[in-house]
Amino acid sequence: MKQASWENVYSDVMLLSDADRYKLYNQMKRKFYQEGEIVAYTTNGEALTIEQYRKRVNAGIEQCLKGESIDLEDLTKELGYNYAEL
Repeated sequence: MKQASWENVYSDVMLLSDADRYKLYNQMKRKFYQEGEIVAYTTNGEALTIEQYRKRVNAGIEQCLKGESIDLEDLTKELGYNYAEL
């Protein structure tokens, strides 16, 4: 049996219909990110699952869209760093 090369796998995937490619992607994603698996950590060291990570990212995006963000200069003041113009 011939071992699959990346080129062969890629061409086989490209021959799939959009719906089948989407199903394959979701199956791979589920296998890669097992339920409850840690995928990231907060700056405080809190472990996050993929669902928690996505929730935090989406919350940040929503804050930006609502204008609930601060500029870099204010952020560095808040964190106690010196701000330097570039």
